[in-house]
Amino acid sequence: MTSQSFSLPFIPAKNKHSLLLALRDYYENIGQYLPNKKLVRTPIAQFDYEKKMPQSISYNEIKLWQVDQEDHPFRTQFFSDLPDFLAGYFADKYINLFHAEGRKQANSFLRQTLGGNIQARISQVKARYQVDTPSALSINFSEEFARLATLSTKKLVKLSVDIVNYLNKHIQTCLADQAFCLTDNNIESNSLEQKLYRTVLKELNGINIIPPYFNDFKNHKLTNDNCIKALAKITNHEWWQRKLKTRRDFEHEHFAIAVGQVQKKASPYASRSCQMEWQEQKRRNQKYLEKMAIENPETGEQIPLELQVYKSVANPAIRRVELMTRMRGFEDLADQLGYQGAFITLTAPAKYHSVHAKGGFVENWQGNTPRETQAYLCKIWSRIRAKLNRENIQFFGFRVAEPHHDGTPHWHILIFMHPKDIKKAFYSMWIYAMDEDGEEKGAAINRFEFKNIDKQKGSATGYIAKYIAKNIDGYALENEIDTQTGENLKLSSKAITAWASRWKIRQFQQLGGAPVSVWRELRRLKNKKVANDIIDPVLASADIGDWAAYTTHQGGPLVKRKDIKVRLAYEDKVNQYEEIIKKIKGVYAPIHGFASFICTRLIKWKLVPKNISNGVKTNDVSLLRAERTPWSSVNNCTHTVNFEQQRQTIKQQLKIIGLPDNDLNVNQLYLRRSIRLNAHQHLMLTDSLNGLHLIVNNHYIKQKKRPLKNYINATFN
Repeated sequence: MTSQSFSLPFIPAKNKHSLLLALRDYYENIGQYLPNKKLVRTPIAQFDYEKKMPQSISYNEIKLWQVDQEDHPFRTQFFSDLPDFLAGYFADKYINLFHAEGRKQANSFLRQTLGGNIQARISQVKARYQVDTPSALSINFSEEFARLATLSTKKLVKLSVDIVNYLNKHIQTCLADQAFCLTDNNIESNSLEQKLYRTVLKELNGINIIPPYFNDFKNHKLTNDNCIKALAKITNHEWWQRKLKTRRDFEHEHFAIAVGQVQKKASPYASRSCQMEWQEQKRRNQKYLEKMAIENPETGEQIPLELQVYKSVANPAIRRVELMTRMRGFEDLADQLGYQGAFITLTAPAKYHSVHAKGGFVENWQGNTPRETQAYLCKIWSRIRAKLNRENIQFFGFRVAEPHHDGTPHWHILIFMHPKDIKKAFYSMWIYAMDEDGEEKGAAINRFEFKNIDKQKGSATGYIAKYIAKNIDGYALENEIDTQTGENLKLSSKAITAWASRWKIRQFQQLGGAPVSVWRELRRLKNKKVANDIIDPVLASADIGDWAAYTTHQGGPLVKRKDIKVRLAYEDKVNQYEEIIKKIKGVYAPIHGFASFICTRLIKWKLVPKNISNGVKTNDVSLLRAERTPWSSVNNCTHTVNFEQQRQTIKQQLKIIGLPDNDLNVNQLYLRRSIRLNAHQHLMLTDSLNGLHLIVNNHYIKQKKRPLKNYINATFN
């Protein structure tokens, strides 16, 4: 007879303890009936049945564990893949519900939110930052990029340095490979520089970072020189730090939009963290301005930097006044031309919006960012503009981009056109505005609005004044209510400014007319008359702040860019990457060439730490009234002695060497541009310790040969 073994079912330790207690009580109660034996009660060891905290759980899961241990496995499915800042947001809500309404309500909250559509929306956002073909770089830094939205500035700096070290090592490995360095010198696309660029491009594709000169590469216009410049940028940790910070900010706010942190029931226009970061950045900027000054290298004179910023368009009050002046000038021109004004509101389809106006998630939201929605509106407007151009409908005006309560941008457009074109323009705009998802519910009411301005009810400037103030500083809106959120409009302006800063969206854009940059430069030449009959009336109208007259003298509100009467003059500079950048130096009339050049940037100010002992104090009244050249672009002061002295010096030296001392040659040299003498020689102006001198450069023609391999090796070693 064979014996059979039976395995008993598993009994948890807690249940065993309960059974043992029950058996002990049973024998104590009936022990008196047992024969000749006294039951001795044996003390049972006290077992510690408190659960141990799992290893390697996040800080937010630790907070939840301390509140409730039993439901940790249930919560893990929701919190394991959440970014830290979102996990903290939902953890706080869970804890508050747990204490206020109990465990059941808290778990139901997780099940209905993170277990429902929010989880799907988060996955949708994550998918937008993932790549189909990962690179070695993306694999090497996969953990950092997976939590990029939660990285601090300090960690971003470290990540940028690590990436640069990785890329430098990768480039050095390629240069050490003899097969890789075999190139065809006759074909530029097969050069060593181009091969290095393509190699690095594959690495960057894995993390969705666009390298410099990528458009030239796509259009087969990338030169070897630009390859070197691009590689110099890509191997600079400061370049990476800016790129990573921008992407971190976008991802962080994108997740906040996905989970409903950006809406009127939570935080309208921008998340609370976005607004706090914006305010902190403003505080740091102000602290920096207070410590710095601009210095005249020739005299050593210092002016507080904060004073110059306060007097520029960086000051919200000045920016608002300038916009209102330009808008009023356009309205005056429209009245003179007999044009009709129209106020247009352009909104994106429902799938671009995250949250309904009355609350609740939009089911068919496709995960767009406000920046992508802005690109959609720009595309629609470009099609409208092209259509109106084909119909020979001319217009001018302004547009304002502002957010809905969920951060999705929409446009307010104020334009002026001939009354006979109003109806045709309306139909053209309607067609393109309703082209995408025009049949959806509410599209006919919400997507496009076109109102003719009734002068009896108010001016055109009055229509848009509230939107300008709302999107800058909330001036005179203390008693106005925001229709989007129901809050005070003055308070909403800060959130809107933080929104525009985070998503890098241009809030205001002029449609037609003369450029404002020339207006600002001319206003620096206060109370000055010039001999040029084209520049002088433009200068005079800008000096008195008459935008209508300025626009008229520039060619009118419908002038084409190529027909502008007065333009900016630029000076070529070289940056740290050997790229040519243009800096504004003054203005000139194209019809008269550079002989009409007028310098507006008379002193090359240098940014230095403020010298309290030698510097000029901000509250010095004599400073505020003194005549000196401003560092900012809208200051109405000028200083002409330095400019004229340099011109006279150049004229004298031109006479000495026997060259014409006309205004064209003088202005060319003053702008640090060369004058060609013959096929191999150019005349240039140089600054030395004892003044300005003209020199002949025999090697001015740029070297077109590609750099040697030794130069590339030295660059990345």
